[in-house]
Amino acid sequence: MGLAAATSGLALSGCAGTLTKPAPGDVVTFINTNATWGPGFDAASKVLKEKCGYVLQSRGVSNTANFQQIVRMSSRTDTSSDLIKWWNGYRLTDVARDGMLADVTGAWDLAEKNGWIDDPELKKSFTWDGKQYGMPLYKTYYVMFYSKKAFAKVGAEVPTTWQEFLDVCEKLKKAKITPIASGGASSWESCIWFGQVLNGSDHQFYLDLVEGRASYLDQKSVDAMKLWVELYQRGYFSAPDIDSTTVPGLFNTAKAGMQLYGTWNTGSFTAAGLTDKDFGEFILPAMPGGEDSVIVESSPLSISSEAHKPDAAMKIDEVWLDPDVQTAWVGFLQDLSANPNVVPKVKAPRDIAAAVAERKPSQAIRYWEASPPPLVEGNVLDLSAFMTNPTPGNIQPTLEKLQKRADIEWKAWNL
Repeated sequence: MGLAAATSGLALSGCAGTLTKPAPGDVVTFINTNATWGPGFDAASKVLKEKCGYVLQSRGVSNTANFQQIVRMSSRTDTSSDLIKWWNGYRLTDVARDGMLADVTGAWDLAEKNGWIDDPELKKSFTWDGKQYGMPLYKTYYVMFYSKKAFAKVGAEVPTTWQEFLDVCEKLKKAKITPIASGGASSWESCIWFGQVLNGSDHQFYLDLVEGRASYLDQKSVDAMKLWVELYQRGYFSAPDIDSTTVPGLFNTAKAGMQLYGTWNTGSFTAAGLTDKDFGEFILPAMPGGEDSVIVESSPLSISSEAHKPDAAMKIDEVWLDPDVQTAWVGFLQDLSANPNVVPKVKAPRDIAAAVAERKPSQAIRYWEASPPPLVEGNVLDLSAFMTNPTPGNIQPTLEKLQKRADIEWKAWNL
């Protein structure tokens, strides 16, 4: 085992050197976790070349653990990539305070001056010690995707209240259509519905909990878990080991009705051949006692503090939110931009953008980025285990595990 680990380490070191070595001429290296997004970065690069004289060379590492190790290993050396796709919130703070990223406050200020972004809550999640350490690569909302074929089959309309949502679930169930596809038994996806029931039930409590000001054992947390369990007991969820990549096919055959996911996944549905006639998206109504709110995800386009071409990387960050650049980018990604004036052509995310603009729901950072990384990653494992046994009797033991870890990790974080 020791030899295997050593060999793996050597292989990863070699991979790190390959992925982060300098690029020639007008090329700026960009390491990220999305190998399939290369065509989108190429499309954006054509406009970036016109705007600032530089293009992106995407270097994708699909395995998140390997990606993080490569970035951390190279961050203090001359093999660092110029640009890095990372996470915002506490994950950004974790590496920014360690000196791994460069200050891009000037680029953010320029985007605000140009009217490309005006989003104080999102800005906060990109800020440490009063400075910004990345520009928003995209802005995703966690919304309910729905199969128009399944809805038509049972005569369902998009729900506007929690009771209407439950009624839709019941109609789908009676028609032997899985109401909600929801994975997470062995992945980060377990935090999707956990964050949703907490934030949907009490937005302020969710904010207090993820910031360490409230306890996982508080009654509001218990009540949110009870609501989640109730949905399971009503038979509304799929098996928790469902593969999310199969959901577009299930929508197309009307075997599943809905899925709570980030709008960045819109491209998976269109790539599977689904069109505006086949699927849509809506913001899940507030739960009993809750307010209109939505979970938000965004990744920073950060500059390595050891970038080979720091000036070129900064020029890219300065024009990233330019409407022309974003039009090319979201045209590929089919997600929403942090520049509210740019939306993709696909109707589903455009509907979400319109709903957000009209309703102005409160926004909350996704659970994955909302607390210290060791706390979240440990809790996600316990939540995955909970999803395999979502019973009333398993609520208290699960929350006790989450709080015990919170006590330890908040103390470590604040040292």
